[in-house]
Amino acid sequence: MKIISSEITEYWVHFQAGRIENKLTHPRTIIKCYHNDHYSLQASFYPEKQNLPDNYYDVNSNLVYLRFSMSMYSHVLDILRNEKPIYFSFSQKSNLGYIRTGKEPVGEGEIEK
Repeated sequence: MKIISSEITEYWVHFQAGRIENKLTHPRTIIKCYHNDHYSLQASFYPEKQNLPDNYYDVNSNLVYLRFSMSMYSHVLDILRNEKPIYFSFSQKSNLGYIRTGKEPVGEGEIEK
């Protein structure tokens, strides 16, 4: 089992509409994350109070799927919009993944334009 890790350099947001059939849980929002042009992470956001599907690594496409509650969407989007560098990691052994910033100096604050 290995740890999959990459920098995120671009992202794409997708909102889904429609109904849920046969009690299959569909994400309401998806953020597709890329390292340059390589699609490497799909962060899926599900309605609150529903069981989240397991995180997953598709070995055929080298794509990591991380599942979050919808309440995490604004936090993840905020990091993608406002921080640099951004990374993700996923452990196949523990099935845990995360999206994180790079090292930043303490007290840096926001840069005024």
